[in-house]
Amino acid sequence: IVTKPPADPEVRQLSEGVFKEVLWHLYLRGHDGLFQWSGADEMLKESQLVHEVYVASHQYRDFLANGRPVTFEVPERPGPVVSGLRWGERILVRRTDFDDTQDAVVLQVEGRQVLIPRADGVCQVISLY
Repeated sequence: IVTKPPADPEVRQLSEGVFKEVLWHLYLRGHDGLFQWSGADEMLKESQLVHEVYVASHQYRDFLANGRPVTFEVPERPGPVVSGLRWGERILVRRTDFDDTQDAVVLQVEGRQVLIPRADGVCQVISLY
């Protein structure tokens, strides 16, 4: 992930908040490692952001170590993005909204419909039953 301003002015640079949301979604889609490609002028700040998410993720270490990703979908247009890990009968999910959608997102998990409410900037643990 690179947060350096892109050469193409039509491509927007990630904000710190969006960068951290991307990191959360990577973890909740099963990634267990990250490679950081940063220039010297961005390395410290980007490393701090990665560290913040890494430290915050420790409270969910059982999900991260044992959970299975439940979705890899990405919307074609800006809107809600949901990522999650199933561990037992619970799902750890994070929903990031790139628009003003307030309605719950319906996630299909092994034939069950799970409603994911909007919860800006936090992970949610949702029971399948």
